[in-house]
Amino acid sequence: MSALLTWTIIIGVTLAVGAFFALLTLPKKGPRPPSYKLPEEWTHGPLLWAATEEKIGSAGHGHGAEFTVGGGASGKW
Repeated sequence: MSALLTWTIIIGVTLAVGAFFALLTLPKKGPRPPSYKLPEEWTHGPLLWAATEEKIGSAGHGHGAEFTVGGGASGKW
């Protein structure tokens, strides 16, 4: 077998296997809930994730002051 035929077989088989799996997986869309439309009533609870109740502990591996959640440059949000 020539080197060209060997490389053609190696690359061809690799591309064929990749294309096979791509055709199996890419065209399908997974199960998804229906999208929310603005005229519909919102039936879920609030979706705001905030770290106001989270206990952080000390920052910086025990060095410096304890990290507190909230605030900023002015100390208020």
